[in-house]
Amino acid sequence: MRVAVALTLTVMLAGCGKPAPSVREQEAAQTASVATLSGWDRLFASPQETIGAINQAGFALGDYAAKDGGFTATGQPRMFSNSNAAKPNTTSVAVTGKTAAAIDTVTYALTLTDPVDATTARMRLAQTVGEFLGRFKIKASPDLLRAIRLGQPLDAAPAKVALVPATNGAPQRIDVTFTRSPATSPANSKTQG
Repeated sequence: MRVAVALTLTVMLAGCGKPAPSVREQEAAQTASVATLSGWDRLFASPQETIGAINQAGFALGDYAAKDGGFTATGQPRMFSNSNAAKPNTTSVAVTGKTAAAIDTVTYALTLTDPVDATTARMRLAQTVGEFLGRFKIKASPDLLRAIRLGQPLDAAPAKVALVPATNGAPQRIDVTFTRSPATSPANSKTQG
């Protein structure tokens, strides 16, 4: 009899646990957590803030939503040079990650369809990337900005500039990718930046 009473009390107490947090409470906790971060940590740990910073340059990224086993946000390409060209150079941005709570990569892709005005497009991309990083109080390295302006490859984690040659009718591209590393994982550091 005592065992039955003890078991019943245990089950009743287990059922009296704290309810799961509401969506609003979860968002408040995420906001509070991100508020303690700076620099790269903040850029990667705050998808909504990062997408907002990108959208300030007019890329119209949508929500960071589930897609193909991960999360992504994409938007509209922006013209980055001569609007009178038959096919003006454009830049698009994609944000991807494994979870809804963090971003793993941010990629700016400059499609060079107007080689005559490629220099102007690369200059505008360097300016746009520098302004984006500045919103997170990250000083863009001179090497990064130079590589973008000159259309040269660079691999200086967390940034990479890759030149993608024209193939099968697809035009040449310059991809500028920022990749979250274990050092910039929200679980590993709260103040890196």
